[in-house]
Amino acid sequence: MTDRLGRAPWARLVVTAVLPDEGSSLAERGRVLVEEESVQDLVVAAGAVTARVGRCDVTIGAQPVPPRIWAAMTRYARSNTQLEAAVEGRAQSVQLEHLMTTDWEQPLVPRTSALALECTCGREGVCEHLAALAYAFAREIDRDPAMLLRWRGCEAQEEIEPPSPVTPLVIPEDAWEAGRLPEPRPLRPLPTGAVLKRLGPSGLRVGGTDLAELLQRAYASFAASARR
Repeated sequence: MTDRLGRAPWARLVVTAVLPDEGSSLAERGRVLVEEESVQDLVVAAGAVTARVGRCDVTIGAQPVPPRIWAAMTRYARSNTQLEAAVEGRAQSVQLEHLMTTDWEQPLVPRTSALALECTCGREGVCEHLAALAYAFAREIDRDPAMLLRWRGCEAQEEIEPPSPVTPLVIPEDAWEAGRLPEPRPLRPLPTGAVLKRLGPSGLRVGGTDLAELLQRAYASFAASARR
């Protein structure tokens, strides 16, 4: 094979994450499958790279980078021209991979143990079909570094526009002034001793007479005196 599959840093890391031993016969069979164009329908999406290799469906999966971490990394890169090119998917950067791994503990290319490798061939571990997909994916990353960012859920995010200024609420000076009170109604006169009549006998007796009856007589006397 004349062209090496996976030449630049990110592409190399993808291959070695799937295939720790590139000198094995398994790795060689994977490269041959790519050369024979047996890798078809390769699709890169956030969290998964899928393809059809021969008669097998193959997937290289990984949990996407949390959006908050990538947003912070993107903001940091604005002051560095090389990092800007990397976070925009225009270049493969060892520095960006280092920062993501050491500062955020979220490497762009996950470790082998963090990958979800699946193939319908039924073989245990890494098979030649997974090796072929790793090499095919690495080739795509060399052609377009943004493919790795897409897989890791790190594509460019749109800037969030700041919220519109809030118009202050203007409260009129008379907002807390009450309206005019209605004219008071004339009070309805109550009959003398109305409360005593409503309460009924008290059960207390004074000289053989219930206390309520005695009070009723007293109220009647007071009312008669007031009218005179």
